[in-house]
Amino acid sequence: MKLVTWNAAMRFRDKIEEILPFSADILVIPECEAPEKWRKSNKIQSINQFLWFGDNPNKGIGIITLNNNYQIDIHPSYNKDFRYIIPLIVSGDQNFNLFAIWAQNTNKKYYSYIGQIYLALNHYKSLLNDPCIIAGDWNSNKIFDYIKRIGTHSEVVELLKSFGIMSAYHTYFNEEHGEETKPTHYFRKDKDRPFHIDYVFASETLLKQLSFIEVGSFEEWIKLSDHTPIYVEIKK
Repeated sequence: MKLVTWNAAMRFRDKIEEILPFSADILVIPECEAPEKWRKSNKIQSINQFLWFGDNPNKGIGIITLNNNYQIDIHPSYNKDFRYIIPLIVSGDQNFNLFAIWAQNTNKKYYSYIGQIYLALNHYKSLLNDPCIIAGDWNSNKIFDYIKRIGTHSEVVELLKSFGIMSAYHTYFNEEHGEETKPTHYFRKDKDRPFHIDYVFASETLLKQLSFIEVGSFEEWIKLSDHTPIYVEIKK
């Protein structure tokens, strides 16, 4: 199974061709426009299945399959209180729960960003016992633990670890949280302000089959977005 997560910074319909060379099965795309915005685009033909969640048709989160090897359905336990942390059922060549994430600011700073993820994963704890992949833009890193939230990045990492779920990037590259050498975001597109805030976490059973990860480079992707994609390959 090949998965890409990439915050496309809007107008993904004009950028999808840049992702296609990954030959991914599943895309998790924060800041993706709604399907109705694609009606005049001939690039919709590349898409097999397109689930979308959002309030603004120009800027939601899209979960896309590019072939018929996988079917994605909304998990019946989806709670709209956690609108952009979406549990899905993936069935096909490999079966697992997929959480698509786009962590954002909220009216109450205390519950923003990693706070949303902390609350949502505690709500969905029962789903974490099954094989899981958690992918998307977390807008979070251990270096921001000092910001007062209901939960910190480190607390979420430990919560997931208790279920045998760990970051694919940190497992593959043998790096610690907060010490990442490959950024996924450049604040205001400034190469001198890099952060690692996008993630793919996976259950231990899936991580044992992890064969490859690629994080896009600043030079190749900055013209398209302030984020770079993460590509993960998990062999059956």
